[in-house]
Amino acid sequence: MRVPTFVVLGGAEIGAGSVRQLLRAAAAGRLETDRIVVVDRDPACAASRIADERVRLATEDWSDWLDRHLGALGADDHVVPYHWAPHLLVEWLGRQTERAGGAAARGGGVPPHRVPIDRPTADGDRALSYATWICPPTCVEPALCPHTRGPKDWSLAADLETARSGETLDGRIVFRCLHLVYGVGTVPVAAIQAARERVLAGLRAGTRRWLVATSSHCHALATVLTVTPRAA
Repeated sequence: MRVPTFVVLGGAEIGAGSVRQLLRAAAAGRLETDRIVVVDRDPACAASRIADERVRLATEDWSDWLDRHLGALGADDHVVPYHWAPHLLVEWLGRQTERAGGAAARGGGVPPHRVPIDRPTADGDRALSYATWICPPTCVEPALCPHTRGPKDWSLAADLETARSGETLDGRIVFRCLHLVYGVGTVPVAAIQAARERVLAGLRAGTRRWLVATSSHCHALATVLTVTPRAA
């Protein structure tokens, strides 16, 4: 597997752990990569102590870095989101809409998905989960759940991609953050860029309401993003 560039959001212990796992995968011949960019405002974060020429620390705010660099990444690159970060990708989509001359607003009713955990976040999104327990950051979401020891017969990402009868949405955008290698979950940059093009194309047709989620098979952040042409 070849991924030219990884972008790891967060250089604290969880992010540094992801970097180490990627390097282990490369050492084992499971992965080929040219660089791992770690984005963190703290120049002394845990990832800064990883001595490997492929690891580069970008001392910058996550959102600022995404605005400046995400559009220049290649389709084969991957983003490693931080587990407890704000919903960075929907925020980025909103700013991309505004740069294209539209207006973007988060909020509104996320359709119920009948999961055990469905709670509001401080930003007004919904935090959804099939797990009522704490999962390890490196869980690969295998076919047999390590916690229940039974079949994992669910996929929250797939649920969120499925439209509900009578819903007042114009579409659903789900950034799938799934296991790639050695316990590291990633979102392909190609999927992020395709979502931007989809939203901007819809903007040209008028106001659109999108359900936007970042989701693994077990956990998700979801919100409704309403985009409107400035003249509307």
